[in-house]
Amino acid sequence: MPVKETTTIEVGPVSAETGEVARGFLNVGETATGPVQLPLVIVNGVEPGPTLCLTAGVHATEYASIAALMKLTNEVQPNQLRGSIIAVPIVNLHMFAARTPFTSPLDGVNLNKIAPGGEGSISEILARALFEQVLSKAQYHIDMHAGDFGEMLLAFAGYSLTGNHERDLQGETLARLWTPQVFCLAPAGTGLPPSPGFVAYAGARKGVVSILAEAGGNGGLDDADIRTHYDGVRNVMRYLGMIDGNPQLRPNLLSATGWHNTRAKRAGLLRLKVSVGDKIAAGQGVAEVCDVFGRVVETVRAAKPGLAMLVWSHKAVNTGDPIVRCWSTKPAGPFAETDRFGPGA
Repeated sequence: MPVKETTTIEVGPVSAETGEVARGFLNVGETATGPVQLPLVIVNGVEPGPTLCLTAGVHATEYASIAALMKLTNEVQPNQLRGSIIAVPIVNLHMFAARTPFTSPLDGVNLNKIAPGGEGSISEILARALFEQVLSKAQYHIDMHAGDFGEMLLAFAGYSLTGNHERDLQGETLARLWTPQVFCLAPAGTGLPPSPGFVAYAGARKGVVSILAEAGGNGGLDDADIRTHYDGVRNVMRYLGMIDGNPQLRPNLLSATGWHNTRAKRAGLLRLKVSVGDKIAAGQGVAEVCDVFGRVVETVRAAKPGLAMLVWSHKAVNTGDPIVRCWSTKPAGPFAETDRFGPGA
């Protein structure tokens, strides 16, 4: 695996010598009332190894991923680490402070739609700094997310295929080792995650083995979702040789081959009939819509079968609103790079 031969890890004004942990801020711009910054944690191990970048809070109300990254960077010790970690616990601090989902309160831009950024508004400048000054120093990257406000989400990992055989091999490996069940290998042009504009999509195209990791949602901070992120990252670190132990491949992995939404045709009060992770049959009723007098005006039915990966929690819906998004999946086929870590291997 590629290794950076260096003693000091530097990101802007933050630097860590071998065996050190450093914390600080990278200034990327300013508002009328203060700086726009990226908070950084650098853990520089005592032995050679790869550099892994970890980011959370690209959407800064996806709290489980943020909490997991905070936990991990406070627990990993340099004397037990080979290589280095460069972590950004909350990429979008102004979103975090404002408790704003999806888009930045500074310019109304979704940071996960514009990567790798550019010369435009402050979100584009922030994204460019993330890539040029942080991600560029790593060989591997995990962008940690969850469902945002109003989104109940099934945990999964995604990697955007690039056509580079070695990078795609490693990307699939990391996705399989991170996920508790479902992973998505996204061919270009399909719209599957991570798609153009995503941090993980842009990272892979800039030569970094970059995966999207999703667990949690709807403004929650559940221990189980934090643990999914934490365990997934540590499993990847074991594979990369950064910490002791053998990685473990979860049984019965599923490969996502597509997705589809079931939408309301009528408007009113929504009563959900399914939950995240449910297997949905074609024609199955997934919700009822009641009008303002409490009369059922629609039983929302799934047009296709699938695995419920995203359930919107909104209780009032309009015509055309999505209710449930389902994965189309198939059993994950043999994959030599990870099969040796599976049950009974």
